[in-house]
Amino acid sequence: MPTRPLPARGLITPTQSKWMMKLLEGESLRRHLLESYSKNPKGWNFVISPSGKHGFYDAVVSGSDGTWMLKIDSIFKPTPIVLGSPTEDSLELKPAGPFPYGYRNLPPELILQMLRGEGYPPRDKAAASFLSLLKSETVVPEEGRSYAEGPFVFTGRGSADLSERQRDLDLKLASEMQRLLRTRYPAYG
Repeated sequence: MPTRPLPARGLITPTQSKWMMKLLEGESLRRHLLESYSKNPKGWNFVISPSGKHGFYDAVVSGSDGTWMLKIDSIFKPTPIVLGSPTEDSLELKPAGPFPYGYRNLPPELILQMLRGEGYPPRDKAAASFLSLLKSETVVPEEGRSYAEGPFVFTGRGSADLSERQRDLDLKLASEMQRLLRTRYPAYG
């Protein structure tokens, strides 16, 4: 009896979909987004909001290579389960604030200052240091260096402005997240 090859780890391809969608999970999703970010680290946005329907969190990550919709099981644990898929029709994200999302060099002296508790609660000098960090250029991270990542913009606004195709993708992400949770945690509802 012939066997069907399994998809690459981290790649989920729903077969009942009207259109083929690339669905990545965990490390493969992180690696894909980092490679995309590394091509051009300018002008990225990361907006997250609670999902009104499923109890998960929705995120939209956009950059010069396109836009991804993410489904996150929880923001209250150190290693959440994250699923994501590119959107075929781009979500036009206005900059969510004065500072784009990305990695910024974190000077060792600022790290030491934070670890020693200097300037906490923030005083003018620490606030100026933090503000200068946010105003600095976003860069491609390199191994062995220290970076600040963000800002992540949290909003209460859900997926109200999605197209029909994006709403369909949102439902597929939620359904796949529920399936993954039931598989990993059999007691999950």
